[in-house]
Amino acid sequence: MMIMDKLLLIDGHHMLFKMFYGMPSRIMGKENKPIQAIVGFLGAMIKILKHVEPSYVFVIFDGENGSDRTVIDSQYKKNRIDYHLVEEQNNPFSQLDGIKNVLDYLKIKYCETDGIEADDLIAGYVSKYQEELEIYIVSNDTDFLQLINSNVYLYIYRGKNTIIYDEDKVIEKYGVKPSQFVDYKILVGDQSDHIKGVPKIGMKTAVRLLNKYQNITNIIKNIEDIFPLYIQLSLKENIDRIRINRKLIELTKKVFIPMKLKEMSYSNMNEWKTMKILKEMDIL
Repeated sequence: MMIMDKLLLIDGHHMLFKMFYGMPSRIMGKENKPIQAIVGFLGAMIKILKHVEPSYVFVIFDGENGSDRTVIDSQYKKNRIDYHLVEEQNNPFSQLDGIKNVLDYLKIKYCETDGIEADDLIAGYVSKYQEELEIYIVSNDTDFLQLINSNVYLYIYRGKNTIIYDEDKVIEKYGVKPSQFVDYKILVGDQSDHIKGVPKIGMKTAVRLLNKYQNITNIIKNIEDIFPLYIQLSLKENIDRIRINRKLIELTKKVFIPMKLKEMSYSNMNEWKTMKILKEMDIL
């Protein structure tokens, strides 16, 4: 069995939010400002690096200019807080520059997206390198489950309770294959992104339909055979919803890649310690 090099892709904003809200806000830096997200981000990243032992690392943050998904559906992510209106002490983005400074100090490459979502850029890297590298995506976003294959994993960091999704774990958890996950979400919707599913189709019904017909294209082709009748009628009445949901949920893989693989090279630094680095940087 051939041993492949590993690429670690970190969904920067998900990690930022997880640490900002998950770590004690009383952690204060030298300027008497909260630094819990910086401390948590660095600590988690060091643990993940030691666990995965990647050859390449890239952290991807969402930029100010998002994708055109809100043009497709004005309700897309409408449930999200507008952090432009949130005061500094309660705003995760107040600690983003500190995290970038830490990444610079550790010589770990990162970028902010422009015109696309971080999810799409991560999907672009997966599409480009999945044949030659083992890829770990660090995020809590289940949209990435659609990318999983024999070389691609979703790494949901939860300390000692960390979950790494491979193909079998997706089937075990959701009842569908990673290749069916887009269609599954199209049917059931995605509350976290404010995407409505097809009315009257819950998780069990979606799994049953996909296990029988494999994908939505076949479901629509065989729509007259689908019972109970209220499910059939709901599908017929929501063909447009299905079409819109695909555009919202399916990740765009054909995107510009801003960083070449060799630029993301990483050498294992087992001596890294969170508090030592923060003190060296004069943050603590």
